Amino acid sequence: MKDLKKTLYLGLGLGVKLLAGLFAVKLCAQLLGPEAFGVTGQLSSLLSVVSLLAGAGVSVGITKIYADSEFPVDSRADWLQAAKRIALISSCLLAAAIVLSSGWIIDNLFQEAPQAWLLIGCLAASAFPISYAGIGQGKINGSHRDDLYAVSLVTGSIAGIIGLWIGSKYLGPAGALIGMIWLPVAQAVVMSLLSWKTHNSTNNSRKRATTLRTETRFLLSYGALSIATGVIIPVVYIIIRLLIQNFSDNEIFGLWQATLRISEAYSQLPLILLTVVMFSRFAGTASQPLHHQSVAKLYLFIIAMMGLISAFVYYTSEYWIEIVFTTKFKAMESLVPWQLTGDTLRIASYVGTTILAARGKVKICIFTEIIQGVLLLLLSILLIPKYSLYGAYYAYISCYLVYFMLTAFLLFWCNRAATPESSTH
Repeated sequence: MKDLKKTLYLGLGLGVKLLAGLFAVKLCAQLLGPEAFGVTGQLSSLLSVVSLLAGAGVSVGITKIYADSEFPVDSRADWLQAAKRIALISSCLLAAAIVLSSGWIIDNLFQEAPQAWLLIGCLAASAFPISYAGIGQGKINGSHRDDLYAVSLVTGSIAGIIGLWIGSKYLGPAGALIGMIWLPVAQAVVMSLLSWKTHNSTNNSRKRATTLRTETRFLLSYGALSIATGVIIPVVYIIIRLLIQNFSDNEIFGLWQATLRISEAYSQLPLILLTVVMFSRFAGTASQPLHHQSVAKLYLFIIAMMGLISAFVYYTSEYWIEIVFTTKFKAMESLVPWQLTGDTLRIASYVGTTILAARGKVKICIFTEIIQGVLLLLLSILLIPKYSLYGAYYAYISCYLVYFMLTAFLLFWCNRAATPESSTH
């Protein structure tokens, strides 16, 4: 019941965020059409990469520090200082990397779109506000302030919608694409501002309990996990998009990308539940034995949630395709069941990695993320040339069927290995 209440509470905030994202999709679909809609997918993947690399993934480490009682409250100021230095350096490096690789991005990802250079500049500039938002998100999640998280989603999304509407009205297609970048930036700014309400660390006049080097290494270790989680798959999807473009026409590519955009929308609720609520909960009990009953309940809860979401999306697909997109996208209706099947396996797989990461098994989680990306990429390279678009779905479902079994086994194995050790204390 507690998880259900938290889910409903976060769902209210997430609903506004989803409406903002779907509003952006609708505008891009109307202004670009199926033939040019694929560029929104590449932009979305690049935004995902920016969101993770900008802050070097420190949000997960900050969540761990705020949620785990082993980290004293009066040491938080030291950890935040280290996190801010990491965020500044990483955002500067990322902005420079975007500018230096702009030629390749425009030629290969943006298909020499007329708005390409403007998008490059906006992407580079977005790295700075997004980098500091990761720190704020870590503070909010680790403090179990689901109320602040929901409020930040609502307020940031409303600000994003306003900017998106203004941009699309006065700049047309370019404004809609820039609005896609503005959405996460607006949410990031609000997240950073609201995170000050969780700031309860003492004045940093005392002597450091840990060195700056130790703090940096700890944050970067969790940052490596966060980056592996959030960057590997978007990069793999960039390659998959190029494969689909080579072995199908632009309209089919646009339909597949539209299906993926809907997937990103309905997957947000279970993903936020895992990363915001469950990660901090399991991190707070990391020193205690893991109860199989709690793990089983979480698996059942997530699978049941995905079942309800899948049923709703499938049976209403005829209606939301026309509402979210246009009648030209009606052919994507046959692709929806394939996407739903793969998404259910993917979200269920993340239950295991969430618990493992919360309990400090960072190296194992990084290993599984690499396996996930390599497996999806290899299967796509093998199947897309032979089966075209459906090869991408065959690869997606097969990958996450294997990944689900792998993460469940590792969770059981790590818990079994730790049980004798924990019982000796």
